[in-house]
Amino acid sequence: MKEISTSELMNKLRVMVDDLVLTPEIISLLLPNGKPYDAEKQLWDYKEKLPFLPPKVTDDDRKIYNAEIGDLIKDAISFHNAYGGYILFGVGDKGQSRIKGVVGQFDCADFNKRLNASIGDNPIECDFRILDAAINGTTFSFGLLLIPRRAAKRIPIRFLKDGPIKPSNGQKCFNKETYVRIRDECRPAASTSSDWAFLHSDRSPPQHAPTRRDKLPSSLPARDPDLVEFLGRTEPLARLRDWVADPRSPIRLITGIGGLGKTTLAYRFGEEVSELGAGGVEQVIWLAAKVRTYSALKGEMVAVGRVDFDDLASLNRAILAALHYDFETDEDNFEQEDFEERIIEALSIVPALIIVDDIDSLDPSEQRKVVGSMNTVALRTVGRELPSSKILMTSRIDQGVSQTAVLKLEGLERTAFRDFLKNLAGAFHIPPVYGDVIEELYDSSSGSPLFAASILRMVKLGENILHAMETWKGQDGEDVRAFAFQREIERLSTSEARLLLAVMLLGETSVQDLATVLDITTTVVRDRIAQLQSYHLLATAVRGSSNTSIYVPDDLLAVKQILKNHLGSQALSVEEACAKAEERSRNNTKSIGLAIRTIIGLWKEDRAGEAVIAAKKLQLQHPKNGDVACIYGAALLKAKPPQTREADMAFEDARRLSCSRPELSSYIIQTKIELSDWQGLYLLTKSLSSNEAHRDIWLDAFMTACAGLISIAKVRGDWRRVTDLSLEVVERISQKIQRQTVTPAYFQALLGRRFDFGREHFEATAREAPSPGDQIDIFEAVVRLADNEILLSDLVKRGLRALEIWWSSVEMRTTVDETARHILSRQIKRLNALERQIGRVGKPNPDLIGLIAATSHDLAFRGARYGRAA
Repeated sequence: MKEISTSELMNKLRVMVDDLVLTPEIISLLLPNGKPYDAEKQLWDYKEKLPFLPPKVTDDDRKIYNAEIGDLIKDAISFHNAYGGYILFGVGDKGQSRIKGVVGQFDCADFNKRLNASIGDNPIECDFRILDAAINGTTFSFGLLLIPRRAAKRIPIRFLKDGPIKPSNGQKCFNKETYVRIRDECRPAASTSSDWAFLHSDRSPPQHAPTRRDKLPSSLPARDPDLVEFLGRTEPLARLRDWVADPRSPIRLITGIGGLGKTTLAYRFGEEVSELGAGGVEQVIWLAAKVRTYSALKGEMVAVGRVDFDDLASLNRAILAALHYDFETDEDNFEQEDFEERIIEALSIVPALIIVDDIDSLDPSEQRKVVGSMNTVALRTVGRELPSSKILMTSRIDQGVSQTAVLKLEGLERTAFRDFLKNLAGAFHIPPVYGDVIEELYDSSSGSPLFAASILRMVKLGENILHAMETWKGQDGEDVRAFAFQREIERLSTSEARLLLAVMLLGETSVQDLATVLDITTTVVRDRIAQLQSYHLLATAVRGSSNTSIYVPDDLLAVKQILKNHLGSQALSVEEACAKAEERSRNNTKSIGLAIRTIIGLWKEDRAGEAVIAAKKLQLQHPKNGDVACIYGAALLKAKPPQTREADMAFEDARRLSCSRPELSSYIIQTKIELSDWQGLYLLTKSLSSNEAHRDIWLDAFMTACAGLISIAKVRGDWRRVTDLSLEVVERISQKIQRQTVTPAYFQALLGRRFDFGREHFEATAREAPSPGDQIDIFEAVVRLADNEILLSDLVKRGLRALEIWWSSVEMRTTVDETARHILSRQIKRLNALERQIGRVGKPNPDLIGLIAATSHDLAFRGARYGRAA
């Protein structure tokens, strides 16, 4: 059979899937001239053999068979949610002779039964046949499984239970998620916006008239003027998408401190559901209790445009009004149960996504009523013929909702935070924020969009950004912090507020220390900690093997004055008790120093086991001393065998507790390297540096971490990650050399590493640019390296050739591309700058300079001619 193009093949298969074709012609299409395609695509998959059970079945045989069927079920659901498709059995994934053929039979009825048991009430009927085909004169039998396409207006199929466990790796074949086939991959659709949009698209074959999907009716308000652009929140959005597709889980609560973007996330999700019709709902209802909010762009509290309810009764009326439910004449005499019955009745006609924003604006008693009522309504919409309705709430407090239904929001992801700052700088008309300042800003604001915007607003008003970060922690940041936290603090009891202030004053502490300082029992301390955690005002972490530390998140430390104002005269007694505790701690310094010297003596005498026992005892006596944590970690490292993972945890404690021992840095780096914890080492060393002339232990460790991460990225084929990491190292070495004088030997060593990582950057960029139209990226990599004084002749020549290939691809376009002409003009300027730069080096390369000049002249001529051709 004559080969056809990939696009023609895809269109033809889409039609055949919809027509439920299951004939030898499919095999001819998937094995043109008897050869399988090098890559699988969105409409087909190759598998070498049929799942089967041997005549004498063991438990292991059955586990392997169940896992093979589980993988096949995941593939079938993924195909069904996309275009449908075919799975061809009897073709291997690799090797010179991939045509294998199949033996045995496949019980398609049993397969359909297993498949439908995993998905509930939306049955799918796959079809299977054994078909013979002659390949190079030999007849082979192939198995062909047809998976039908999900109709355009049907709800995507979601697994209602986890798949079987694979004996090979202990992983599940699939999870309780919605899967979709994207190119050659079957993956959870909720992970990315593009996959989720495709899942809810028409997906009909090209010759069919597309089924138009109108936006769902919604009562979403106008966008918040402070919303520059929605960024990040990949993981929370994925969790919400997965939730809306789950017919048995009707309620979610987004929670977190003020200023993190709870309302923004809920609004974006509401927009998405309205645009795509996800979850089978037919209407999106937005109801807000918030009266005033803080505008970071204006630097003041502003009134919210629309307030929909202020108690449970008004919320009930607002929901019924949005659902166009006619009230009875005696509505004023309704009991709460009457309202709930009518809301449930209305939702039985029109399933809806109801978003109830900012519940904690209400009085505490009304908050509890609202959450209880919404939970009752949502649960009673489950298990009907219509899809269940969904209720999404936002609140700063957990509201006693089951933790499985709570989505706790934290600061923006670092990458999204950088993009947010870029957009914010544009909105404020101030210079962009670069380099280490971004990391400092992230730490100062804890990734909070509101806090970051408030700091940049100070920059707009003329403050230096470094001063602005410090100023924000003081009086000038009071308004925004009051907006974020004052509501929670004012609702604290005196006893809860005293404990919170004690934690702020003591730093990282323990239940026992708090009980001693506040003169209460440990049981009472734990109860108050639990309450403060529900407001997100305290955090806990397990240190070492069993010790639990209590601390205040960084973004809360600056609200100490608000808390003291709330406590009034009670604050003074807490401060005095904490001061006495600190004084007692300082008096222990001499005894700690003596004990540390004893421990060092033990391991020097090769008594490492005794040193660990002594260090552990000291650590239990002084759990808040950083030097003790450091010496405990060192003893663990010197144990036989070394207890590296436990040592790593001890050194993390030492760093958090402000250890003063100079050897801590070397210990931390050593443990991270021995554990191959490249990501941890990368994050640790990213913003640290040393001023020593003969070495920089932080920079050296950073290079080691990046080399480890690059190796992992190469295995995954993630060349974009390789380009980013290698360029990060190149730029950091350049900054080191430019800003600080180092010894000649260290200077030469750094130059060598810079060249090595520069080549990594170039080669990874080349792998990311396979097509002629992408070749410009390779030349731009040469320019980036030149900006960092990396001028390697072979790389420059390859960059010049790539630029020529890119422009040749532009010249082949049927219409003149003015954007490409402007890009070429910019590249010619870069060529001229590159020529001058190479001419200034110690030993200029005349051949290379001539090649650059010739390339520049040729491209300038061709660019001008391209323009005249228009």
